[in-house]
Amino acid sequence: MIPSPSRSAFEIGPLTIHFYALCIILGIAVAVWLGGKRYQALGGNSDDVFEVAIWAVPFGIIGGRIYHVIIWKSSGCPSNLEGWTWNLGSDITWSTWCISLLQDS
Repeated sequence: MIPSPSRSAFEIGPLTIHFYALCIILGIAVAVWLGGKRYQALGGNSDDVFEVAIWAVPFGIIGGRIYHVIIWKSSGCPSNLEGWTWNLGSDITWSTWCISLLQDS
């Protein structure tokens, strides 16, 4: 089993920067850059990908948070499952599982 890192964040003045947040930001930047390159190869303007990302990324983050709150706070899934999400994957995995159980009943 891979041990958890001893540090998960660092501080710059009053700000705490988490390493997972840096990975998400890097992933977004690479996706926009690569998407722009691929779109340009198809004959489009690579700036269009950036323009879409300006709107899509914040709405995606806000929508993901709303999804998380709706699923875990009012779904009827046992609240003790929430602690398992860190060990077993993501909230999406468990929320999908809970939704499938609710649909089967």
